Amino acid sequence: MTLRSASRAALLAGALLAATVSCSRRPAAAGPPAAPPVSVRLAVAASRDAPVVVTAFGTTVDRISVDVVPQVSGTLLRKLVADGAAVTNGQPLFQIDATDYALRVRQAEALVAADAAGLDLSRLTAQRTAPLLEKNLVAQADFDALTARVAAATAQLRADEAVLDQARLSLARCTVTATVDGVCSKIYVDEGNLVGAGQTRLVNIRNLDPLLVEFAVPENRLSLLRAALAQPPVPLEIVPRGETNVYAGTLVSIDNAVNPLTGTILLRGQVPNPDRRLWSHQFVDVRVRAGVERGAVLVPEGAVQFGKMGAYLYAVNAAGEAELRTVETGVRWNDQIQIVRGAAAGEKVVVLGQLLLHPGAKVMDLADMPPPGGPPPASPPAAERTEKPE
Repeated sequence: MTLRSASRAALLAGALLAATVSCSRRPAAAGPPAAPPVSVRLAVAASRDAPVVVTAFGTTVDRISVDVVPQVSGTLLRKLVADGAAVTNGQPLFQIDATDYALRVRQAEALVAADAAGLDLSRLTAQRTAPLLEKNLVAQADFDALTARVAAATAQLRADEAVLDQARLSLARCTVTATVDGVCSKIYVDEGNLVGAGQTRLVNIRNLDPLLVEFAVPENRLSLLRAALAQPPVPLEIVPRGETNVYAGTLVSIDNAVNPLTGTILLRGQVPNPDRRLWSHQFVDVRVRAGVERGAVLVPEGAVQFGKMGAYLYAVNAAGEAELRTVETGVRWNDQIQIVRGAAAGEKVVVLGQLLLHPGAKVMDLADMPPPGGPPPASPPAAERTEKPE
């Protein structure tokens, strides 16, 4: 063995000895490190007055719906209104052939004229005969017959005048008019068709202002809504499906019985619709403001979760640890939900990140964390900079 080889062996032995001594002096392990805090989003439970809002799904209903049916029979000559037109009460809609009815009016007028002439003759005869009766030149029975003839002629005149009025009414009804303000449906009968009195449906007219809203709510809301309706008005809002426009109205009635099949009760509201932006039989979301809950403890809806134990949330105590609490919820308003039992005003609750939590876990609010990437590292002081050897 050369001198160089002996030196290397001595150095290796010294290194092994130093490693052995170092390992023997290392302290024993203190256990696994503590888990880092869970990043969550926190919110503070607030106490404020919250409206009691009952939500439901309903449909709009026209207040008046009228099927226009002719009151006389004949050939439909002209349509005076277009499909879907807006009409007013009394506006002409259709014209039926009036030739036959005009002839009946002329005939009835002639009968009335003949009856009037006969009545005048009977009266004159009775008036001329009266002095003769006083002189006993005419028998009482003959004079009574003349008087009866006057009464019969008067009655006949009245009957024929009624026939004339009926003929004139039928003639006027040859022009079919609207009986309500509203919007027409399509026209069901074309020109040239024969229409029957009281049988042929010509058009439908729906009155859309105001518009009614019908919806059903669970029967457990009945007492709340009855109490609210006892102090009208009860405001409601509707939003048609596919729209964001909100239309205001009022609750007007509650049905007189609960539906035993569904456990719901039917309600009806009324919404002004002067510009006819709402249409009949639209699907709408309904919100009824049935009262105000004073001093309600409200948290964001995302804070409340639902599981086997029911509704629950995570609250954060003063030590920054998560506490699992079962809660009882109340009214909902503006993405907030009332906590009737389980949390107090001023407490912090978790609204995002519950899946990673467990009771006792340390939490950190995402709002307190630095932005992604963190602040840029500071440059080392000039005195600590070292030059790399070339």
